[in-house]
Amino acid sequence: MDDRIRDVRALLQAQLKDVFEQARDLGNRYLQEVMEANTGKDWSQKNTLQFRVRQRGNALSIEWYLVNWYGRKAQGREARRTYIPKRNSSRRRDAQVFGYRLEDLLRHTSGWDDDLVTAVEREASEYRRQAHYLADLLVTLGRLERLAKEPTQSQDERKEYAS
Repeated sequence: MDDRIRDVRALLQAQLKDVFEQARDLGNRYLQEVMEANTGKDWSQKNTLQFRVRQRGNALSIEWYLVNWYGRKAQGREARRTYIPKRNSSRRRDAQVFGYRLEDLLRHTSGWDDDLVTAVEREASEYRRQAHYLADLLVTLGRLERLAKEPTQSQDERKEYAS
C-alpha cells in the first residue's frame, strides 16, 4: 500500500506543480502586457495593480497587490506594496474564497486595463480552486499514510497468534 500511496502522492504533486507553472505563466503574461501598455502612459494612467504567484510546500498563493511609489526620484524612491484581501461574499463563515471580488480589483485599475484584470482574475480563481483541492488531497493522503503505518489491534492479535 505504501508504494501506491507514494505513486498517488507523486501524481498529485506533479499536478500541483503544473497548476503552479500555469499560474506563473499567467502572471508573466499579465506583467508583460501591463509593462508594454504602461510605457506610453502618463503617471495617472499607469497600472499599479500587480499579480504574484508563490508556492511554499503544497500551498499555492495567487495574490493581487498595489505598488505605490513614495519619495523623490533624486532621493531614491521607495516602492510600497499593499496586498488586496479576498472578501467572503457568502453568508457561511467557513465558505472558501477562491477569487477576489471584481469591484475590489477594478477600483485600483485605470480603466483601460479592466478587461485584462477581469480575464486574469477569472483564470487565476480556477488555479486557486485547483491548488486548494490538490493540497487537501495531499493532506488526506498523508493522514492515510500515517494510519497505514500504525499497527491496528487486529494486526497485533495476529502477531500474537502467529508466535
